Amino acid sequence: MERMLDFRIASKIENIYPVEREILQQANQLGFDDNACFCLRLAMDEALINAIIHGNRNAEEKKIHIKALFNSESVAVTVQDEGDGFDRSQLCDPTEAPHLYETHGRGVFLIRQFTHELRFNDKGNEITFVVHQSHTPAALQNNPLAV
Repeated sequence: MERMLDFRIASKIENIYPVEREILQQANQLGFDDNACFCLRLAMDEALINAIIHGNRNAEEKKIHIKALFNSESVAVTVQDEGDGFDRSQLCDPTEAPHLYETHGRGVFLIRQFTHELRFNDKGNEITFVVHQSHTPAALQNNPLAV
């Protein structure tokens, strides 16, 4: 069984939470466990906030398009903004000096750590990540803080 949810929202942070709730509700109904839902929520937060702030530059007239495609084993979420995109090769590694103590620049890193697959379009204004319900991403394995 496949199911798709499709949303278009204005670039305002408060608009992301109803979308996340609906996607998480569907994941729960399909049997995603607490770890999978945690990873999904974290990745959605990072991707949606990045789309609003960095992609659309907080321009409320610009839209964010979100698609979530569910099947019995995983959910793939695509977030696309109306911005100019970015060059992935310019991303810094937040685990290395001098970026260790910066308070930003960790979104894509976190998404990569807490999902199973990660893709960008060539323009750099669309991200797709996949969370599987059957196995925990490496970031949560053997972690005493895992949910």
